[in-house]
Amino acid sequence: MTRAQSSPVVGPVKPPCPQSLPGRKAVPFPFPLREEDLARLWEGQRFPREALRTASGGLLQVVYRGRRSPGPGPDFTDAVLADEAGNLLRGDIELHVLASAFHAHGHDRDPRYDGLILHIVFQDDAGGETVLSSGRRVEVLALAPWVARRREELSFWLTQPALWEEPCRAAVARMGWPAVRETVLRLGEMRFRQKEGQFAAALRQEDGQQVMYEAVLRTLGYRENADAFSALARRLPYRQLRPALSGKSAATVEALLLEAAGLTTGRRSPPRGERSSPGAAGHNRNPPNELPVTRGLRPVNHPRRRLAGAARLLVRKEPDLVASLRELPEAKDGRSLARLVRSWEVPADGARQTGSDGAGGSALVGRGRALELLVNAVLPFAAAWGKISGQSSLGLAAAYVFRQLPRSGSYGPVRFLETALRPPAEARHSAGACFQQGLLYLYHRYCTKGGCDSCPLR
Repeated sequence: MTRAQSSPVVGPVKPPCPQSLPGRKAVPFPFPLREEDLARLWEGQRFPREALRTASGGLLQVVYRGRRSPGPGPDFTDAVLADEAGNLLRGDIELHVLASAFHAHGHDRDPRYDGLILHIVFQDDAGGETVLSSGRRVEVLALAPWVARRREELSFWLTQPALWEEPCRAAVARMGWPAVRETVLRLGEMRFRQKEGQFAAALRQEDGQQVMYEAVLRTLGYRENADAFSALARRLPYRQLRPALSGKSAATVEALLLEAAGLTTGRRSPPRGERSSPGAAGHNRNPPNELPVTRGLRPVNHPRRRLAGAARLLVRKEPDLVASLRELPEAKDGRSLARLVRSWEVPADGARQTGSDGAGGSALVGRGRALELLVNAVLPFAAAWGKISGQSSLGLAAAYVFRQLPRSGSYGPVRFLETALRPPAEARHSAGACFQQGLLYLYHRYCTKGGCDSCPLR
């Protein structure tokens, strides 16, 4: 918990009494409440603040009620609450009709629920705090006592529109698509410049070939193995790998990468959740000495396949990985841009189309991952390298290509923003990679911190 900031905390607003609204008829509600009713009440904040009293007697206030999660895991994520002392609690919210359902559903053994800050139930039949798989305990907030006193008023609350929603939900209608697009693109360029600055800092400490090599491997590691692939780049630095690259043998390079990654020695991968946090843009000067995660991954995301793709990319870009950036100034039209993307793809080779990894003939590095390489590694590195080496045209080309690239796909964390900020049909082409990076900037800078009151889309 951290001390609340000086800005006022805004809680739900009490509605007028139902009897004071002529012509409005209260709608009976199910008793006890269903879980969906609890979700509707919480999502729309359709209750007065006095309903938010925990089993221990503490009164909470909602700063941000979180985002509703449609998949497995907590019902609402990234919520921000304030206690009576003004301390902020940040984390997830879980809803149940009965408090005992948390244990009955196996949530107390599921690490996905370890970020809970509040367990909201209709009836507390467990009589105490909710224990998470980590051993931490969270408060239970039971609505049954409040409901028993306010049945008629609750009928009214359930019929009301939401008293609050995120500013992004109405941004297109309120601001117009052109203004929304320009705002998000500006944030996307800010995110690009932040990455450029992180690469520039790394280049002041390390050889350019090594920095770009590590960035490429990290991006190919995906979320599960980004740290492990960064560590691999440090264990097998580019200067040691380069003689094999000069031999143009992808199989040799692949074998060296697999050996350095511990994927040929029978060593087991570490359990999920034990990986260290990366440094800025993945350029941690002391990366963790860890092995890639192999369990629970789809066959196409297995680290063996990712390293096979890395080997072929590195051989293709030899004799000079950084010199491959000369492709950027030439990407000035749609055809050359598509050619640039293809230059970072690696199709499945014949030896792997019938391999035992279950991935069939899918590409070792497909178009989506090639776009991720360009957005997260190649282009921001090129912008930083252009400034440091005095090649201003290279930096300009990198920024231009970034603005022209299509997006690689849909990111789970910002899917709610993609839905809220959906462009009109005739403008779908304008929501490319830069726009998507702007959504990620919004998500990390505002959405996950309860920053709706300062959101650029207000």
